[in-house]
Amino acid sequence: MRMVKLTPKASEDLENIWHYGWQHFGEIQADRYINHLSEIFSIMSANNIGTPRLELGEYIYALPFERHI
Repeated sequence: MRMVKLTPKASEDLENIWHYGWQHFGEIQADRYINHLSEIFSIMSANNIGTPRLELGEYIYALPFERHI
């Protein structure tokens, strides 16, 4: 099992994503979106899936989520 660890910048990005969602779509939708991202992180960890992104650094993996990577 791979461990998902967010950098401080990634955590900040998630906070900004939530804030944007809250402003444009409301609290329920913002929470739903962030919760879904958390589920994706869990799935990646439990199943060792994701595409290595060596250009970003060692042990960095990506998985498409809705319209994002």
